[in-house]
Amino acid sequence: MAFLLGICSSLTVKSVLVGLIALFIATWFYRRPRNLPPGPTGWPLLGYLPNLISAGDEYKNLTRLAKTYGPVFSMNLGGTLVVVVNSFASIKEALSHPNTADRAPTRFFKKMTDDPDALSVGTASGDSWSQQRKFCLSVLRGLGVWRSSFEDAIATEAGCLINGIKEHEGNPFNPAHLLGNAVSNVICSVTLGKRFDYADPKFQQLLKSITRIFEMCEGGDVYTYLPIMEYLSFTSTFKDIESSTRSIIEFLRESVENHQSNLDVDNPKDFIDVFLREIHDNETKNIKSYITKNNMLLTCFDLFTAGTETSSTTLRWALLYMVAYPKVQAKIQQEIDDSVGRNRLPRLADKPQLPYTEATILEVQRLASIAALGVTHMFSKDTNLLGFDIPEGTRLLTNLWAVSRDPSIWSSPEEFKPERFIDEAGSLKPREEHLPFASGRRVCLGEQLAKMELFIFFSHLLHQFSFKKPDESQPLSFEAVNGLTLTPIPFEVCAIPRE
Repeated sequence: MAFLLGICSSLTVKSVLVGLIALFIATWFYRRPRNLPPGPTGWPLLGYLPNLISAGDEYKNLTRLAKTYGPVFSMNLGGTLVVVVNSFASIKEALSHPNTADRAPTRFFKKMTDDPDALSVGTASGDSWSQQRKFCLSVLRGLGVWRSSFEDAIATEAGCLINGIKEHEGNPFNPAHLLGNAVSNVICSVTLGKRFDYADPKFQQLLKSITRIFEMCEGGDVYTYLPIMEYLSFTSTFKDIESSTRSIIEFLRESVENHQSNLDVDNPKDFIDVFLREIHDNETKNIKSYITKNNMLLTCFDLFTAGTETSSTTLRWALLYMVAYPKVQAKIQQEIDDSVGRNRLPRLADKPQLPYTEATILEVQRLASIAALGVTHMFSKDTNLLGFDIPEGTRLLTNLWAVSRDPSIWSSPEEFKPERFIDEAGSLKPREEHLPFASGRRVCLGEQLAKMELFIFFSHLLHQFSFKKPDESQPLSFEAVNGLTLTPIPFEVCAIPRE
């Protein structure tokens, strides 16, 4: 007894804490599955999370880690096991596996609608996701999206964009605002059946809220789906994101109410009309469905935010590269002039005759890699993948940026070379390693719409203007601002009308 009392009296708070931490680490390693991918250990409890946050530019940090641990590695981020895939082969295999199609729960949509369990097509899993995705694809197809008949709606908006640029009369301006207006109005025409004047205060507030969300969610999608976010809801950043999200959803809720009061179930005019008709039919027939009003609100939120930000940001990068590479810009303009002429604007039917224009868009997407880490997936079951045993609930990150810079795929990957997407015959040469919309079962819902928008907006802009760097402006920078997407550092251009 005296011996035990002597030991206890010699213990200090510090030594007890050290012992408990050692016990925790030993227990964690003992319980850790034996065949996980290798990876960094980091801190007790928090794992590699502090290292990742402090380093910044998560996509670059994860690429460096892949050089040490291989193209597939794992890490603990705040108590959550995360597997990161960094090569084209590993990403393709991971995203094609049926057990990786789920999304992890996220707190960001909680209390945003009347149903706290409501989820959008982008955040749902299982039957809810598959039913909503199938329905959304059917609705968009029925509305003419992805068909040439929808081209006129995009071309009309491109015309408004061109007029807005002409108002600057060749003087320097930041193109971000006008591009955001134009792209968002395309989404408005699909979902709401109308477009907004660029000066409309509600429309401008919508765009401001979208931009704010993407700015505040630093680090891409790495942290959004981590359970530790539940404990950070008191922070100013979280509250700012929540406030901006609520602002957008209230904008959409008001539109839904207007649609309900004027709904003609036999003649739906837009995405919300078709959604409301389906809800009405299900209620009439007493059919249980995931096509609900609250899910619709959140799905419209997905369409507005992702649809606006990704395409407008890609176009901003495209103009930046045109200013930096005037010879490429001139070659595109010559191709358009030769194939289309100066008396009309390019159309989707002209795409086969404009391979260099398309190749340039693909090269901009590759180098910009705006969705650097894709959207986080979650393993729905214990899974053997890529030779490793991955437990159910593990998060999956796809480092698309690493693929876009992989020298084993792209020669001189840091160089801007549209020719890498052109074959020896001068035709467009798509590359399966090019993953701007990810791949697999959850490939981007708006991929075809985005491709239409990028081609029409980009070709129309270069048909009408030559873009130049303003005299005495700051040197051009291709460093990215690391938000939910990678955006260019704000810049100005001069748009000189072409004869």
